[in-house]
Amino acid sequence: MSRIRATLALATAPQEAARRHPGVPIHLDQPLDLFPEAGDVLDFADFAKLVDRTATLLAGAGVLPGNRVLIAKRANFDVILLAFACARAGAVPVLTHADAGPAALGLHVRRGEPAAIITDAETEATGAFDGVPHRMPVRLYVGKPGRFGGCVQDQPAGELPSLLVPPRDAPQLVTHSSGTTGVPKLVLHSVESFAGHVRPQVNFLRVVRLRGPYLTCVSPVHARAVSGMLTVLATGLPLGFMTDPEPGNAERMLARVRPAIVETMPNAFIRWEETAEQRPELLAQVRMFISSFDAAHPRTIRTLLAAGHPGARYLQAYGQTETGPITIKLHRVGKGCTDGRCVGRPVIGHTKVRVSDELNSQRLGKDQLGLIYGKSAGVTPSYLGQSDELVAGWWSMGDVGVVSSRGCLHLYDRTVDRGSALESLLRAEDQILDGMRQLTEAVLIPMPDGLPVPLVCTRGDRPLDRAAWARATVGLPDLAPPVQCRWEDVPHTATWKVKRLEVASKLASGELIRLDVR
Repeated sequence: MSRIRATLALATAPQEAARRHPGVPIHLDQPLDLFPEAGDVLDFADFAKLVDRTATLLAGAGVLPGNRVLIAKRANFDVILLAFACARAGAVPVLTHADAGPAALGLHVRRGEPAAIITDAETEATGAFDGVPHRMPVRLYVGKPGRFGGCVQDQPAGELPSLLVPPRDAPQLVTHSSGTTGVPKLVLHSVESFAGHVRPQVNFLRVVRLRGPYLTCVSPVHARAVSGMLTVLATGLPLGFMTDPEPGNAERMLARVRPAIVETMPNAFIRWEETAEQRPELLAQVRMFISSFDAAHPRTIRTLLAAGHPGARYLQAYGQTETGPITIKLHRVGKGCTDGRCVGRPVIGHTKVRVSDELNSQRLGKDQLGLIYGKSAGVTPSYLGQSDELVAGWWSMGDVGVVSSRGCLHLYDRTVDRGSALESLLRAEDQILDGMRQLTEAVLIPMPDGLPVPLVCTRGDRPLDRAAWARATVGLPDLAPPVQCRWEDVPHTATWKVKRLEVASKLASGELIRLDVR
């Protein structure tokens, strides 16, 4: 097993990148809340200096090597900066979504046992920390002081540990799982397991030899944002970092960065389809589109590839916060497996995948539906405060699917979403989206005592075309009448994936905000 390099550890990567690629730019869609005077354009040398500066402030505030520091503030690039600064100070960052709610944040504090919480006054004012005792742990605020502490920026400078690559088994990072099935779990990664996320990405970029700017829009509290930042620092790619997935913001950053690589989550890409159709010149130089963790819809892939460079490819990675990428698929128009549920093959030399029977965990043959398990160097050592799902080296992905006769993995559904007459909710959603370009979201919500409910969002919140809906759903089992909502009123995870269980609960109770389009 290869040694951990300085480029693969949060504590040392910024300084190593500043040494090797000091002038490489970082374009932000908004200035840092922590250091607004730095503006919205940094370079790798600036980033390393700000990491060191922040680390000294954390040390001065009493953060000690080995401590955990929970970070829950509004989405901005300084979440990433704070994560690297914690590691530089010898502490372990615990990244959690500011909108997780008081029950989830209270649980995260109990499970994570942080020595300090970093937040902002605006987040606190929403009641996000109402489930956390006021006196413990210490609170530090970004921007202006809050009710229970002072600003990070106002802390005295402290001493930093020596700049050394941490041991392989040292805790590196804690981020949360998607939360689609309940309260997000806190996923612990060691230096070694998180390097297992980054190595395949660095190797891939070196193989394809793409050197142009990399524009990403991923929640900064997500493991993918941190592993992506390590990848960028290791490869020296110019970076554009977005926190707001709104199509208008995407258009502004596409015009500004002119990226060769664009990455976001599938549920953001689907909202950018209209940009791809109406302003394709913004994507004409893009040679690689990337999405990870969630399955992308075929319509989205086709639309983006049509607008990109003539040789553009779409890289779809399937995995989890707990595992890193397990399978990858490169899409080109008319090439390879055409099944919309195909998420590719294991990463050569890094991962394995299998499908097993639900009753006795026996491995199944080709084209047999079962539980998906993955094996990877990036698998988490454990959850904080909970048991894990590692069985004889295999991680339960919580999904069902098949390994096809071609050897590629076809993803059908989350395990908890099974039970309707539909073989695959995702496949049915693909059919609906293919038949209705006006939709920016179509999610089938399983209901305990009735038919699946289609939750839909439309471009510009225009009324749903009922005739087109009838055509798009031909051949599907019976569905309940569609429920139309505004995208921003739908409960989403930090990766903008619909929280199906929460939506089902809100549908049953009548709490879901529906769009009146009569």
